[in-house]
Amino acid sequence: MKTGDIQVELKLIIQQFGQNPLGFFWILHKSENENLDFEKMNERWAFIKNESWHSLNMASYALWAISDNGDLLWWNSEQTVAMRPRDYEFISLAVAPSQFIRLLASGVTHSFFPKDLCGTGEKT
Repeated sequence: MKTGDIQVELKLIIQQFGQNPLGFFWILHKSENENLDFEKMNERWAFIKNESWHSLNMASYALWAISDNGDLLWWNSEQTVAMRPRDYEFISLAVAPSQFIRLLASGVTHSFFPKDLCGTGEKT
């Protein structure tokens, strides 16, 4: 995936939902805070791409957000993958990151995330 593609998508999310959508996800971007810095966090979490507990070919994925619970959100220009490494679980949806957040904010729920998260529609 081209770095420019993900950066455009992340700017769109931040414009629509802020840097902390739904008060739960932290959008990665160029930041002095290394816990929010896109480059630093992609380096830090790169090892997950080769873990044996999932069956995904993650070579072209970029980490774009981290939740308060430690969930990792990845994108490869075709689908978003939400991972819960502590439980060795993941889901994938064939949507861009902005659409992923929009679906959660509009009330489309999934048991992967806390029930009170979905459908708030708030910009935080």
